[in-house]
Amino acid sequence: MEDYFSYTAKLFNPDEASQKPEALKGIRVLDFSHVIFGPIAARLLADYGAEVIKLELPFYGDLWRPATYWGKYWKHSNPIWHNITKNKYFLSVNLQLKQSKELIYKMAEEADVVIENFAPGTADAWGIGYEKISQINPKIVFLSCSTYGQFGPMRYFPGWDLLAQGASGVLTLNGYPDTDIYYKLPDYVGDFVPGNFGALAILMALYHRKKTGKGQYIDMAQTEGLMRLLYHYTYHSVTKEAIGRTGNTDPTMMPASIFKTADDKFLALACATADQFKNFAGAIGKAEWATDPRFASTLERLKPENAKALTAMAVDWVKSQSCADIVKLADEKGFPAAEVADDYSIAYDEWRRKRGSVVLFKDDVYGNLVIAGPSAQLSGTPSRTKWLARPLGYHNRLVLKKFLGMSEEEIQDLEKKKVIGTFDDRPGLKPPVYYNLSEDPIYNYGKEVRK
Repeated sequence: MEDYFSYTAKLFNPDEASQKPEALKGIRVLDFSHVIFGPIAARLLADYGAEVIKLELPFYGDLWRPATYWGKYWKHSNPIWHNITKNKYFLSVNLQLKQSKELIYKMAEEADVVIENFAPGTADAWGIGYEKISQINPKIVFLSCSTYGQFGPMRYFPGWDLLAQGASGVLTLNGYPDTDIYYKLPDYVGDFVPGNFGALAILMALYHRKKTGKGQYIDMAQTEGLMRLLYHYTYHSVTKEAIGRTGNTDPTMMPASIFKTADDKFLALACATADQFKNFAGAIGKAEWATDPRFASTLERLKPENAKALTAMAVDWVKSQSCADIVKLADEKGFPAAEVADDYSIAYDEWRRKRGSVVLFKDDVYGNLVIAGPSAQLSGTPSRTKWLARPLGYHNRLVLKKFLGMSEEEIQDLEKKKVIGTFDDRPGLKPPVYYNLSEDPIYNYGKEVRK
């Protein structure tokens, strides 16, 4: 019999993901959402096999297409956009026209899920909200994403990631004690985390529909999603005190902080149990700490004056050692420590590549790009990446012909009436300059492709 770790390596082998079934195959999603919050919820469903049709305005597209960190583009695209919108079908429809609504209503008849994150009430005013779509398809699961929710006194307030971070209370715990400086959580956590919660809510609603045959409306507020990460207000309600900001330390264990090593790297070290603390003290030649009255029990170690003294001594030891030596010692002696990874180490780290946590994906249009793999490994129905983002309107013909059964003549008529369209010459909307769309069989689905 093979050992456990050989067994799990085979069971979760990322190279075999494409040969396994998709958990959400047959689920069709209409994705009206834009930027990050809603699109992340839709993309998670697409990663597990759902047919996600992303609808955008012709010649304009999603607001996040031409946006990018510090104005840096990659092959005329926002590189982060590929992680947010991979595996989707891109249909460009002018929602202002009556004929466009007819297309959407026809798609809604066979859809399972609708996702939108317009300002509350906007989708309803445009005739594509839950009330209208549920009349067409009572089994629809409809997710509305916003900063403050679809009802309540703040429903009309505009908001983005940063405002959600502030309104959720997350920022009040982020920073150092005895300062008036607050730190924004990086990389739009206020969009990504609630987006994951939105996908989870959809799956629960789909499960309920399977049992009852009934769809439902989901109201997902960024602010409330972020609140679910932290329960500091519960602590306050009981103790009448604030947990306060703790900087790089963990207020439930000690020593537990981020330390700088002798080779100018950073190390996370956290001793949660008595055994881990004893192992740490013995490993660094300070076995007497385990019997020192200040540190012998967890409650004593957590007293502010003792925690401060222990942290200072840990700082002195860590800064005398290299990061690699400490990580090796931690593995040998049984206490938790890990190097603080940066972008480069994550992108090229061997164990992440082997697990499929970070993937070097070869795309037909864009070539090689390092992207995120699954956040959880499923042995029977793993997620996969089939394609990266695509130019605006790239799947117009495929969606309209394959999913709606329209003819080439009907599609050309829609193009003439500007019901559907594609892209202009802006980065993020168009393909890379080297790529010839006239020879692309998907972009030209059902047409004779020029060679």
